[in-house]
Amino acid sequence: MSGRCTRQLEAHKHVSSPHYAAFYVATAPFRRKYLLSPPYTMGLKTVEFSSEVIKLWERQYHLPQEVDGDFRTHKDKVHLYRPPRSDRPGIIVACTVLGCWAALFIHALWFIKLPWTSENPSSWLHIAAVFFSLEFLYTGLFITTHDAMHGTIALRNRRLNDFLGQLAISLYAWFDYSMLHRKHWEHHNHTGIPLADPDFHRGNPNLLLWFGQFMVSYMTVPQFLKIAAWSNVLLLLGAPIANQLVFMTAAPLLSAFRLFYYGTYVPHHPPKGHVGPMPWQVSRSSSASDLLSFLTCYHFDMHWEHHRWPYAPWWQLPICRQLLRQAVAGDAATGGGGSGGGRGAAGLEPAGAEPVRVAAAAAVVAAR
Repeated sequence: MSGRCTRQLEAHKHVSSPHYAAFYVATAPFRRKYLLSPPYTMGLKTVEFSSEVIKLWERQYHLPQEVDGDFRTHKDKVHLYRPPRSDRPGIIVACTVLGCWAALFIHALWFIKLPWTSENPSSWLHIAAVFFSLEFLYTGLFITTHDAMHGTIALRNRRLNDFLGQLAISLYAWFDYSMLHRKHWEHHNHTGIPLADPDFHRGNPNLLLWFGQFMVSYMTVPQFLKIAAWSNVLLLLGAPIANQLVFMTAAPLLSAFRLFYYGTYVPHHPPKGHVGPMPWQVSRSSSASDLLSFLTCYHFDMHWEHHRWPYAPWWQLPICRQLLRQAVAGDAATGGGGSGGGRGAAGLEPAGAEPVRVAAAAAVVAAR
């Protein structure tokens, strides 16, 4: 059946435009049903295919809140980015992170000899290299879960998407995936609003106080029971408790601070003297190179782009940033509208006259 329909689609690629338009309308239900297979979109524009995918995403998740006329949202630029045409890349990226973490985790727990537990310890260089590499991969586990909460691992297969996200967060620290999912979308729907945004500070934006409140809000008793059970299983399998404390406790805690600092504190920290909400429109984004951004926190520091295009996987956020840069640079060069800031101070300025908008656009381009 599928092969016959594919041949029919191929045959219609060469018919006249009116006949092809009629065929396109008639086969709309078929194409929606088989969104998983790019061959069924023969002769269709990428934009048309991606629009269907975005509609599928919108039925399950939420677009960011915005007010018409607020130039800081770049609402007129939202069409520039389109999600991947297939789930395959997202699944491969997620499984690669999981696989690399698992391999290094096994090495760290069973093959590293710590100086205070062995007469023939591993070198400090070896220990440090494994520790920081594993910490980076722990960060990757959380980023994988974060992508799953946005449906961007497997946008067209919600069950597989959520399974990979739940697996990643369980290996990270046995957090409750359902609770994380709910609170994360509260953050997106009420970004920067005290008490409504669970990730925002409670009145004091001090780094350590904010981090402590952030961590406590996600911890649960069942989580600690699961960690204890998991630790005992590993102990029975021969993983020393000292290795568990270093590589299964200290490493993910450092990873949690990295994630909080680059994904919450820096993007959403209010500037000096600012009182009140910090909506997503003013969240800061990194101006670092793509490589440095990846090494920093898997592009989690490209935060404005993440809020603007919540259906973009982490590994495509540099594409989002580049598209915005080009578009805003074009606006600034021509003196056109639709400019504004996805970064800090520029974004906090009220929408005003055209010169202000063009100046803000130029500032964004320079900062990014």
